[in-house]
Amino acid sequence: MYKALYREFRPETFEEVVGQAHVVRVLRNQLKSDCVSHAYIFCGTRGTGKTTMARLLAKGLNCMAGVDERSCGECEACHAIREGVFMDVVEIDAASNNSVDNIRDLRESVKYPPAVGRKKVYIIDEVHMLSDSAANALLKTLEEPPAHVVFILATTEPHKLPQTILSRCLRLDFKRIPNHLIIEQMKMICKSKGVDADDAALQVLATAGDGSARDGLSLLEQCLAGGSDRLSEADVLDILGFVGDGEYLEMVDFIMESNIEKAIGLLDSLIRDGKEVKQFAAGLLGHYRNLMISKYSDDPQKFLAMSAENALRIKAQADSISMDIINDAIMEIADTLREIKWSTQPRILTELCILKLISRAKSV
Repeated sequence: MYKALYREFRPETFEEVVGQAHVVRVLRNQLKSDCVSHAYIFCGTRGTGKTTMARLLAKGLNCMAGVDERSCGECEACHAIREGVFMDVVEIDAASNNSVDNIRDLRESVKYPPAVGRKKVYIIDEVHMLSDSAANALLKTLEEPPAHVVFILATTEPHKLPQTILSRCLRLDFKRIPNHLIIEQMKMICKSKGVDADDAALQVLATAGDGSARDGLSLLEQCLAGGSDRLSEADVLDILGFVGDGEYLEMVDFIMESNIEKAIGLLDSLIRDGKEVKQFAAGLLGHYRNLMISKYSDDPQKFLAMSAENALRIKAQADSISMDIINDAIMEIADTLREIKWSTQPRILTELCILKLISRAKSV
């Protein structure tokens, strides 16, 4: 049966985990020294490996291999956990099981010893979605569970959790995954699929993923769905409806030249090609941010997720524009994006924004 890329290439051992070395180090050390906490809370933005790491920890607690090889990914227990059929690993979605009755059922089930493994592991995803009464019902069990039970809570919004829950867990914060690591993973996947992908194309995908490996792989899957054996930057921009750096450079040039017809014409051309107006406005804001960074950096590519060629073009453009203009543009586009969020006419607001940028550039 077909699997999505992020599922097909989900890490099965600690060695395969990307971008979370600090978490892997803590968990492997605890498994090796047999000093595993009774409750963990994994915090971090979407797609950074919280649920994957929870399953790896569950494997480590029940793996049939030697202590130094825990979470081997090969034994019967590891295979069963990977397939989601291991009786002693229970995954709960707190978004749909958030009532006090659900937690009461959980409290009853923890009393029973493991059926086949060494530990019963409860993975509660999106735990911040528990109701107040459900969270309170969980407290005592979370603080002093039976010796055979380990809780792993995962959340993207730890600030929504009561301090009483946070204080009972070992907290591990997951970082956004750097673009270069996501790109390396994408290269490996493309190679395994027989696809020749340009570095610039993978850079666009990794940047769009915004630190989330899952989001990046979902976008890559969308681009590979066409069945081509080659993936270029132009292909990615066309399939995903993104606007390239070249168009943003052009737009700013037209704004600085006070060429209203060409600026509005470029926006019209992009919309006719199927680009989203809101996405264009957000990208233009990002472009002005890149101009700001380039203005004060001798090597802006260190901070900009783009090719060396485009970084040089942006640097040249930044040197020709004053910081006052860049500042005004950032504030104006940010205001427009807030208005677009609630508007039924985002195109008109974006066109008005461009006219304001041209007017302010003239007056400076």
